[in-house]
Amino acid sequence: MEPFFLGLIVGIITSAPIGPVGLLTIQRTLAHGRLAGMLSGAGAATADAFYAGLAGLSLSVVSNFLASARFWIHLGAGILCLWFGGRAFFFRPRRQAHAHRYGGPGVVWTFVSSVLLTLANPLTILFFIVVFTTLQLDHSSLPRLLSLVAGIFSGCLLWWITLSLVTARLHTHLESRTLILINRISATLIILLGVIALGSAGHTLLSPHIQAP
Repeated sequence: MEPFFLGLIVGIITSAPIGPVGLLTIQRTLAHGRLAGMLSGAGAATADAFYAGLAGLSLSVVSNFLASARFWIHLGAGILCLWFGGRAFFFRPRRQAHAHRYGGPGVVWTFVSSVLLTLANPLTILFFIVVFTTLQLDHSSLPRLLSLVAGIFSGCLLWWITLSLVTARLHTHLESRTLILINRISATLIILLGVIALGSAGHTLLSPHIQAP
């Protein structure tokens, strides 16, 4: 199978689990329309493709840097999740007849914030390394690696666009009270993930000082 189509499958598998970016995409689609969700998904797909490229190049230096900077990564991820979740919790989405109209916090920020949140999970690059090794994906040449990364980006983007369209479709059929409830549940889960990330940062900070019994 061609590297692009293999990457397409890997991209979909990578994006399918609902994590912080998935919750953020759903919340933004409910609150601001499908374009906001698609922009968030595009940011996540861009970050995943970046990590896939690094994994394909087998840059051990980058992997070691991510491991050494895990405190700051977890701290940044926690702050971002708390910020997004806190703002989303108090937002009151309403049923809209035209969910495609964009009313988000800004096109650039919607995209960039999703990139940052995805990059804040360094386990992604380890996941790609495992996938490349397990499936024995041929990325020995630069053209094949670029084709593989392009496939991963396309697979991720396809998943996020589908998620945004489905969410927007449901949006137009839900009552305002239901939308508010779903929005607050998503926001609460994002906040919870932020607390977990901050807890991981605290554990990373304190672990060198914890002595074994």
